[in-house]
This record gives sequence, C-alpha cells and structure tokens, in this order.
Amino acid sequence: MKHTDWLSILFGNLATVKLLRLFLFNPSAVFSVDDILRRARLVRHTARAELSSLERALIIQKKQIQVLGPNGKKRRVQGYALNHKFPKLAPLQTFLFETAPLESKTVFRHMRKAGKLDLVVTSGIFTRSFDGRLDLILAAKKVQQGKIEAAVRTLEAELGIEIRFAVFSTEDFLYRLGMYDKLTRDVFDYPHQILVDKIGTRDALRK
Repeated sequence: MKHTDWLSILFGNLATVKLLRLFLFNPSAVFSVDDILRRARLVRHTARAELSSLERALIIQKKQIQVLGPNGKKRRVQGYALNHKFPKLAPLQTFLFETAPLESKTVFRHMRKAGKLDLVVTSGIFTRSFDGRLDLILAAKKVQQGKIEAAVRTLEAELGIEIRFAVFSTEDFLYRLGMYDKLTRDVFDYPHQILVDKIGTRDALRK
C-alpha cells in the first residue's frame, strides 16, 4: 500500500488529503480555484466538491481576492483560505505534517523525471525546519529547466507544500560552494541531506 493510500481511506479520497495539506501547510494563503487546481493537480468538478465539504466542516472559508485577468486588468474572484478558528486546527496540522511523505524515496521518485542530475540536496521542510531559505538544491551539467520545474510541481502537488528550490549548472554550483556563497551555506550549515552527489560535494564540505 502506498504511503498516502491509508490516508485516502481515512479521509475519503486522495483529493481531500491534497486539499487539507494545501491549506494547512499554507495557513496564511488565499487561493483562487484556478490556483487550487494547479497546485493540487485536481480536476475542477472534484476540487469544487471537496472544497464544499471542507467549507461545511468549517476547515476553510470563502474569501474574495483580486487576480489578474487575461487582459492584464485586476478582477475579483472567489477564493478559499484556512479557517483559523477551526477548533482542532493545531492537532490536524501536526497530524498531516507528520504523515506527509517527506522521505528521500519520495523526492527520488519525482526528481528522476528531471533529467540527469549531479546533485540533489534536501533541507528546510524535508528536515522539519521552516526557517531555512531553501528546501531543495539541484545541479546538473545541462539544466533542463522545464523538466525540473515539472518534477518539482508534481512533488508539491503530492505534499501540498510549496517547495523553495534552486537550480544551478554544475559548474556554477561548485564555484558557489568554493566561494562559501551565502545561499549554499544557508543550506549546508544547517540540517540537510545529500541524496545524489556525483561531483564530490561531501568531500568539499569536509575540507
């Protein structure tokens, strides 16, 4: 049984789990329906049915927000946000975070679709830390930006968490590492895990 299967059974279906994580892990955000469809990777009729159920349960609430229309002008649309007055908010957040599939194998499963990577490093949310600047560092000799972004977005959809990530060419990353670049040090000086290392990053950090 996959990691999320038992949660799907417990909560009714996987769409519910995705939406709960989306709102509970982004407690200050207000999402339009289009944002929700994109970030949770759900079809419109499924999303609307689940949003209605979560609203009736008082976990989320409707809010009006402004978005840019196709003509570049702002327009008001109905959005949804977490209801901070929900009485069991804290324990529900803790439960869903602790059961989120943040293991290395989950990251591997998605990042192998991003092309040939020389380096994959997880930090931030993957080490249960919310104060870091980055959650994921990737490096490749030939950066395939489209594939990398697609892989990260599908990982975000599964986790319900917005991932802060940086992508470098292998040459640029090694230069930054050697120069004690602040962005890379903000990861390597704090809890992190090196999942893929084809360029000797571990050895460089020991020096």
